[in-house]
Amino acid sequence: MSFLRLPLKTIPNKLRFSIAARLSVVFSLVFIMVVILIYMSVVPSLEQNLANQKKSELGNYATLFSEPYLAAYNEGAQSTYLDYLTKQAAAKADARILLMDGSGDLLSDSLNGQGYQASDYAVAQTAIKAGRLQTDVVNHVDGKAYAMAAVPVFQEKSNHVVGVIVVSASMSGVDSAVSMVQRLLVVAAGMALALALIATYVVSNFLARRVRKIEAGAKRIANGDFGVRVPVTSQDELGQLAGTFNDMGDRLGAAFQQVDVEKRRAKLLLDDLSEGVIGIDTGGHIIVANPAAERLLGRAIEPPAPLKECVPGEIFELWRSMSAASPQREDTFILSEEQALAVRSSFLTDQAELSSLLVLRDVSQEVKLERSRRDFIANASHELKTPLFSLGGFLEILQDEEVDEQTKTEFITTMREQVDRLADLARNLLDLSQMDSGAMSVRSSSVDLREVIDSVAREFAATQVGGATVDTSRIPDPLLASCDRERTAQLVRILLDNALK
Repeated sequence: MSFLRLPLKTIPNKLRFSIAARLSVVFSLVFIMVVILIYMSVVPSLEQNLANQKKSELGNYATLFSEPYLAAYNEGAQSTYLDYLTKQAAAKADARILLMDGSGDLLSDSLNGQGYQASDYAVAQTAIKAGRLQTDVVNHVDGKAYAMAAVPVFQEKSNHVVGVIVVSASMSGVDSAVSMVQRLLVVAAGMALALALIATYVVSNFLARRVRKIEAGAKRIANGDFGVRVPVTSQDELGQLAGTFNDMGDRLGAAFQQVDVEKRRAKLLLDDLSEGVIGIDTGGHIIVANPAAERLLGRAIEPPAPLKECVPGEIFELWRSMSAASPQREDTFILSEEQALAVRSSFLTDQAELSSLLVLRDVSQEVKLERSRRDFIANASHELKTPLFSLGGFLEILQDEEVDEQTKTEFITTMREQVDRLADLARNLLDLSQMDSGAMSVRSSSVDLREVIDSVAREFAATQVGGATVDTSRIPDPLLASCDRERTAQLVRILLDNALK
C-alpha cells in the first residue's frame, strides 16, 4: 500500500485548497462515520433477531412434535416407529430431530446418529433440568453454527420427564441473510456516498464560483477600481455578502475620492506656502516636499530621497536630535552672506508613514535688518557719546572759568550744533522704532516739491561753511508730487546735511 504515502505536493493545489474539495472531504468523513454507526447498530441487531426467530421457530416444532411422541410412549411404541416419527417430523421442519430419554440417552435420530456427539446437545440436559423449553446456538465440530431447541416430555400422571425432543437446524440461512443485508448496505452506502459527493461538489463548486467573483472584485478594488460590482443572484448569506461588498466599494470609492480632493487641496496649499515644508518617514527619507522647500534649499527633491543628502548638515543634525521626549526643535541657520533659514522640526508619530515635519522659513531680510539694527545702535551709541562729552566739557568751562564774550559765543554756537545733532539722532531713533513696530504712518497728498526743498534749504542757510551754497534755481516751479510732506522734507534734510558736511 505504498501508493497511499504520496507526498502532499503531488496533489494539485486546486484539489487541496478549493472549497468544493474541502466540503467533499468533510462530508465524506461524516457520511462514512454515519454508515459505520448504522452498520454497527443494525447488523448485529438484525443477526440477533434472525437467530432468535430461528430458535423460536425450532422451539415451536419441538413442542408440536412432543404430543405424538408422548402418545407413542404411552402406547409402548417400538424404536422403529419412533424413527419413523422423527424422520417424518424432520421432513416437515426441514431440520434434524433427536429423541432422547429422561436421562439424555439418544433414542432416535432423523439422521440415524450421523455425526452425533452428546456434548453438542447440552441443551437437552438443560431442558430436562429446567423442565421447560430451552434454546441455544452451538458451533459444531464442522465449523458451522446450529440453532437448537429442546422440549422436555412429561408423563401425564406422574409429571415425570420421560424424554426430551431436540430440533436442530443450521444457521447458514441466517448468515446468508445477514451477509446479503451487509452487501446491500455497503452497496447502498457507496452509491449514496457517490451521489452525495457529486451533489456536494456541484453545490460547493457553485458557491466557490460566487466566492471567487467576490474575491476578483476585492482584487480590483485593491487595484483602485472602485466601480466594480459583484452580481447579487440570491438572498442567502453569499448574496448578502455580495450586497455588503458593493456597499463597501461605494463607500471606499467616495472615501478615496474625498481623500483625493483633500490631497489636491493640501498640495495646492503647500504649493502656495512661502514656507518650505518637508515630510519625513521613520527611516529618514523625504516623502513630500513643496516647491518652496526646493527653492529655499536650491535643489530639486524627488521623494523618496534621503534627508541627509537634501539638506545642509546642521539642519539634518537638528532633525536627528528630535525625539518623542523632545518633539519640537527650532533654530536659525545662516547658510551664506545672502541666505538665512529659520528651521522648525516637529515629531508627529512613529506609527505612521509621515513621522515628522521640517518647516523652513527664509529669514534673510530679518537677519540683515537685525544686523543693521545692531550696527546702527553701535553707531548711535558712539554718536551720543561724542556730543554729550562735548556739551559736558563746555558747560564745565563756562561754569568754572572766566571767558570773554567772543569765546562764550563760540561755545554756545558749538553747543547748539551738538544739541541739533542729538535732536537728529533722537528723530532717527524714533523713526527706527516706529518702523520696527509698524507704527510709522505715511499720509499722502499733493505736495509742491520746489516749496519743500526751498524751505529745507533756508534751514541750512546759517550753517553753510566754506562758501558752500544751496542752489534750487534749476528745480521746476511748481513741481507737484503725491507724497507725505513731512517724510519728504526729512529725506531732503538728510541729503543736504550729508552734502554740506
